[in-house]
Amino acid sequence: MENNQPHLRRVLGLSDLSFFLIAALVNLNSVPVVAGAGPNAILFWFLGFLFFFVPQGIAVIELTSRFPQEGGIYQWSKIAFGEFHGFMSGWCYWANNIFYIPTLLFYMIGFAAFIGGEATAPLSADPVLLSLASLALLWAITGLNVLGWGVGKWVQRLGVAGTVLTTGMVLTVGYIALQTHGAPATEMTFDLSTVAADWRVLSLLSIVCLNYVGLELGSVLGDEIKEPRRLMPKAALIAGGVTVVIYVLATYALQLTIPAAEIGVIDGILQGVQKAVTDLELPWLVIPIALLMTFNAAGNTSAWLAGSARIPFVIGLDRYLPSALARLHPRYATPHISLIVQGMASSLFILLNAIGASVHDMYLSLLQTTIILQLIPYLYMFAALFRFTVNGQSALGESGYFRRLAILRLAAVVGFVVTTGGVLLAFVPGAGVENAWAFEFKLVAGVLSFLVPAWFIYRIRERRMSVATEADLA
Repeated sequence: MENNQPHLRRVLGLSDLSFFLIAALVNLNSVPVVAGAGPNAILFWFLGFLFFFVPQGIAVIELTSRFPQEGGIYQWSKIAFGEFHGFMSGWCYWANNIFYIPTLLFYMIGFAAFIGGEATAPLSADPVLLSLASLALLWAITGLNVLGWGVGKWVQRLGVAGTVLTTGMVLTVGYIALQTHGAPATEMTFDLSTVAADWRVLSLLSIVCLNYVGLELGSVLGDEIKEPRRLMPKAALIAGGVTVVIYVLATYALQLTIPAAEIGVIDGILQGVQKAVTDLELPWLVIPIALLMTFNAAGNTSAWLAGSARIPFVIGLDRYLPSALARLHPRYATPHISLIVQGMASSLFILLNAIGASVHDMYLSLLQTTIILQLIPYLYMFAALFRFTVNGQSALGESGYFRRLAILRLAAVVGFVVTTGGVLLAFVPGAGVENAWAFEFKLVAGVLSFLVPAWFIYRIRERRMSVATEADLA
């Protein structure tokens, strides 16, 4: 960055970082997808936490301690494996949010549709209306993040408040329904035979992994955290504990109110609440819960949009993407060009996926593509952690957080294996997909449409930089 340009400001303290991570991690919108697996869903949450989230936490804390600069997972991959792999890791991390952010926007519209009753109900069922409303929200949230953390962090705090209050209210409704009917709507006994009967249910494990990603997002903001090496471990512990508790409670509460087989992927939580409060003659509760869930989705969207936009900003500084992406707003010191470009890319993808798709398949196609692109950088992260502790590179960077290399190596191996499984399972169409061939085609095409251009972009920029260097030497 040139000296006459504004610099990123270290403004995030422990509470800011903790709220940011919780807003990024807790996505109540995906609870219905997992809850549809029945009581096994709770087991999936615990397995995902133990075998994916814990290794992720160890990797993020250790690597952030060693390399606390802005860029996080992009920087780790670059240091461990070179410029090309760093670029591909950062590209996938950024590109996946082009898919992921629209899924969050779809949820916001689905929840908001409950607030207006019949007048707004078509918003969650009509792909055209859903897309137009999503575009409006996308640019509103993008604009707030351009204004900086002073504004953006309150969107995330509002999202966390909405998450906690929603979980509490849904749990209360579920408890009242249980006391009224004498039995939960979903039989709460683990039955692994259902997995053997339909192995496609294992694809939910990839969605569980997706719901546990996000700790590394804090490290992406390394130059904007007041004391990253000290605050990241504390924030990670706070966010991790809150996340697993909320996921388990929200899933349990939803299954108390509605049979697992009837849970919808877009509005499942509100669907269960609406059914329960209608039976209990408390229909007015739907509106405040819908409003709170809209806040949750807004906070989640804001966190991922703000965090992921820092990746092309850092790559722009390294000149493998256009240098314009590395510009900061002269007043707010935010990567406004990077935020705007991400908004434009997500807008294009929203419009493309609205063509010839049901809302259900449209959502699932976006979700699975997101999973694959999101988990590729995680493969790099776990591989980098292992490499730093095996071949002598552990001496690079600052001193680490963990003293025992065995812990780091175990976390790296377990995390890499589980992440690989998550990527492979993402290609398995769920039982509810209406057109499996169209689903697979869109999924493969969506992934390749981002990986192939990335390879060409890197090679072209590398060649130009090499020519420029030779010219300077001459």
